[in-house]
Amino acid sequence: MSRRVVVTGMGTITPHADDVDSLFDQLREGVSAVRRISLFDPEVLPCQVAAEVRYPVEVPDSIGPYDLGSRAMRFAYGAAERALRDSALTVPAADDYAQRDRRAVQLSVGVGSTAMEALGATTLSVWGNSDSTDDRPLPEFRRAAALEPQSSGRLEEWFLDQAAPALGLLLGAEHVTTAASACASGSHSLLDAAHAIRLGHADVVLCGGVCTPITRSMMPGFAMLSALTSRNDDPAGASRPFDRDRDGFIMAEGASVLVLESLEHAKERGARIHAEVLGVGIATDSYRLTDPEPTGRGMAAAMRNALADAEQNPQDIGYVNAHGTSTKLNDAAETLAIKQVFGDAARTLPVSSSKSMFGHLIHAAGVTEGIVCIQAMKQGVLPPTINYENPDPDCDLDYIPNTAREKKVGVVMNNSFGFGGQNVSVVLGAWEGGMS
Repeated sequence: MSRRVVVTGMGTITPHADDVDSLFDQLREGVSAVRRISLFDPEVLPCQVAAEVRYPVEVPDSIGPYDLGSRAMRFAYGAAERALRDSALTVPAADDYAQRDRRAVQLSVGVGSTAMEALGATTLSVWGNSDSTDDRPLPEFRRAAALEPQSSGRLEEWFLDQAAPALGLLLGAEHVTTAASACASGSHSLLDAAHAIRLGHADVVLCGGVCTPITRSMMPGFAMLSALTSRNDDPAGASRPFDRDRDGFIMAEGASVLVLESLEHAKERGARIHAEVLGVGIATDSYRLTDPEPTGRGMAAAMRNALADAEQNPQDIGYVNAHGTSTKLNDAAETLAIKQVFGDAARTLPVSSSKSMFGHLIHAAGVTEGIVCIQAMKQGVLPPTINYENPDPDCDLDYIPNTAREKKVGVVMNNSFGFGGQNVSVVLGAWEGGMS
């Protein structure tokens, strides 16, 4: 029998706030964090609005050999430090290899803040003419780039493979993993972390995601896919999942981290328990690189797999936090998928999209929305889908329109569906009493 997995720590650096209580307070009030982009002048872009972290995130200059100066590294460290503080875990001594061997970091990472702007110029500076037929292995490029600090100084924000090892030092973990599965990455990190604990490979896993994609190069790229909104004159009303007039999602930045533990380990140390990870499900439909499979087949399979893993029936789910990006294709497909899984009960099942308020955090989205689910169970309040004004006949579920709803639920589902048909669903359960 696999071990039970519980959540004992939560930390976030997101557009609304840098603590989970303040984040949820604003979500329950339906507050949008979307504004005109301030990180650079967006005037020439089709989409000029985003959900930025507009407050300072104070962290040390470094941890061990890892520089924490970049925006992405500050966010990752800040979220992890808050999650560990919330969990009340202590760091094992440097020579306590037995404890450290039972700890792990599972982090999903996206692009760094400004590195894409530096990449082209740095490549030309370091490697010269692009017509060269010489082999150019990545390690050689990085060594050469290090000798050109004026042109390559920002590239460390692109190579975020250092984020997980940095958090490993923070946690006192011997095992670290970095992964990316597009928009499903955050939930994928939770899935992998839960499996590591269930299988007995770890007692404590720090899992989460970080992404800082609001850049001059990333924004046009997503706009070319017709993925981003062009509602520039109404930032707060631009993200409108499931609404008939939705025209694309809002790019967002930040990081969120959870501390997962085996129930036995949490009980042994008297930890406060926020929730239980009941089940995780994954499915890949591989329909197109960017478009979801239109019938929702892969999404439905992920949800069914999560329910089966959790040993729950569809009627046991009291709330679904939808992937709900505010794109025409995703919202319609997810609605179909929910109908496939929940049948007639889908009509009365509360479903909402937090992305209506804080946009799409990409690699950090799944864990951030997992935190929203946990807070919803703890507070007995389901967050709304704001900007839901004009019903779409293809999206005809109960999306908790515009106003939060007081309702006590004990089991919830969180959906994360990424490019390439990478679909992950997570089932979370309330922990009665909050203590082990």
